[in-house]
Amino acid sequence: MQAGTPPRDLLSGGMLDRSYLIICVLALVAMFGGGLIGLYVARALPQHHLTKESGAVVKLAAAIVASLTSLVLALMLSAANGAYSVNAGIVTKLGADIVQLDHLLRSYGPEATEARASLRAYAGHKKEELFPANPPPRLDARISADLLDRLADSILSLELPDRRHTALAAQALNLTNQIYAERWLLWENPGTTVPAPFIVVLIFWLFLVFLSFGVFAPANLTVVASLFLSSLAVTGAIFLILQLGDPMHHSWLQISGEPLKRALAEIGRP
Repeated sequence: MQAGTPPRDLLSGGMLDRSYLIICVLALVAMFGGGLIGLYVARALPQHHLTKESGAVVKLAAAIVASLTSLVLALMLSAANGAYSVNAGIVTKLGADIVQLDHLLRSYGPEATEARASLRAYAGHKKEELFPANPPPRLDARISADLLDRLADSILSLELPDRRHTALAAQALNLTNQIYAERWLLWENPGTTVPAPFIVVLIFWLFLVFLSFGVFAPANLTVVASLFLSSLAVTGAIFLILQLGDPMHHSWLQISGEPLKRALAEIGRP
């Protein structure tokens, strides 16, 4: 059995965090800048462009765009939260399977000592691969694949003197296959990815909404502060969506590594 090698970008979360911050700063500038441009445009426009009738039409158009933007943000948040929950569940299941596999190998007897050592080595390396220290070490993802292959080979090499040992070995091999599957799931389902054109369009919508706010708002400090705080709140929502949708990287909302830490503590006892 060959576990394969996950892509190296699973360990490059620092760069992704910087790109997310850049996106959020651009969104903040677009929204707050749109509001300030609206305040300036209102002073430059002829008075007949700022009638109540014109304001009603602009506000209605802005409401349509704002409603569409709110719906899209809600769907993005739901998808990102789903990706976070799925990946957290996979990590929890991986920790539970490691503990259960170690229990089966311990029950098998001293003949499974080599397999238990391979399991401990794999669990320790996988924990560092998914949840590295700060600053993160440069780990070769191929190592965890080789350790998992070695574990499977150790189980397949066990002697089967009776039905009891045969059943334990079969269950251990089945759990190993599940660990293989969970490893691939963490690779194939790293999170939600938002295409760059989609983000650009979303930010443009928000720019238009805040522009319309500024056109028919009085130019005073209270309005400017309100536009800035509203822009900051929406930017925070975008940042949370990007972080939740990328839970396996070094994000601020990274999935907890406690299930693997507890599994390592459990299988470390003799």
